[in-house]
Amino acid sequence: MRLLLVEDNATLSEWLAKLLRSEHYVVDCVADGAVALDGMDLANYDLAIIDLGLPTMSGQDLIRRIRARGLAMPVMILTAEDRLSTRVEGLNIGADDYMTKPFEIEELDARLKALLRRSRLSMVQELRFGPLAYSMTTRNFSIDGEPLAVSQREHALLEILLRHSGATISKEILLEGMYGMDDEVSPATIEVNIHRLRKKLEKTALSIETVRGLGYLLRLARPI
Repeated sequence: MRLLLVEDNATLSEWLAKLLRSEHYVVDCVADGAVALDGMDLANYDLAIIDLGLPTMSGQDLIRRIRARGLAMPVMILTAEDRLSTRVEGLNIGADDYMTKPFEIEELDARLKALLRRSRLSMVQELRFGPLAYSMTTRNFSIDGEPLAVSQREHALLEILLRHSGATISKEILLEGMYGMDDEVSPATIEVNIHRLRKKLEKTALSIETVRGLGYLLRLARPI
């Protein structure tokens, strides 16, 4: 899942992004509403977290323009402003939820998961391919009902392959889904993480196939 965090408090933004990444989200951070609107491909995001007190363009204006473009991704307002009128306005202009600072990260995470479950991007409760299952509620993988332990990068990689199971996915798409815009990216990490996932899947009915010149394919290695 790829999240856009629009927050001009650098300390809060870095802290929150780190926590969200530990929960297996890919997070891009922007400090300005105008940059978020005109400098980002908003269609690539599953959810946006937006502060209201932004420079250049307010969070309210950013939300209005996101909705005016027909983008349906869930929007969470995160702000220090706690007036009832501000909360009502935020929901009326197109936000899906509203949290005030300070907040507990556990509650924020639970609300983000609820928004993603309800969104059109995530209508099913579980993704499944052969023995591999991915819970949209817990955001955990399992094989034949047993938990599958994966690292943050492996999680992002396997989620992309599962969402496109049966199709070949290019390295470029995998890198885009595994890393935020500020991350240092090395194409070699794809091979490293593919190798690690193959080791974890080698005793299952699944395999990750290299399609030379095209990318990678998650497939059933044998009938189950």
